[in-house]
Amino acid sequence: MKLSSLPVVKLPLVDLSTDPLDLLVMGLALRMKQLARTCPKFIELTHDRAFRIQIGTDLGFARQIIVNHGQIETVAGSAEKADFILQFADSEQGVKTLIKGDPTAFMTGMQNGSIKMEGDFSLLVWFNQAAKLIPPKLPKPVKQKIKQARQFLKEKTGKSF
Repeated sequence: MKLSSLPVVKLPLVDLSTDPLDLLVMGLALRMKQLARTCPKFIELTHDRAFRIQIGTDLGFARQIIVNHGQIETVAGSAEKADFILQFADSEQGVKTLIKGDPTAFMTGMQNGSIKMEGDFSLLVWFNQAAKLIPPKLPKPVKQKIKQARQFLKEKTGKSF
């Protein structure tokens, strides 16, 4: 099922929509809030910085992640001018590209015009450094179970996960 086939509903009480990219960016912001309290490396990345990164689509969706001297906030839309803007052709491409985390996917998108970036490109470097800290560290027994599950799925479906 394509992500674009899902209906998008605005959830005003939590300043969120069911747009897949909005959900992903909100999840990233929440994880960054946690890291700002618990991860020394992330605290070092944010303690003396103040900027806005906007992630959005050509179709009008936008969400900003605000870094303000160690505090992380998020706001829907483009309330203020962002210091760096990352804009995808649509939500599906944005989700797939961000989850993949592969720099070549960004380069390919920039070359074919489906990903646009503007503003302070040093913040892209910052975002890549922060993104490395976002996945939680899994305990060894959990990693082994995931490896077993992936192997099982590969045997049953013939696809790698």
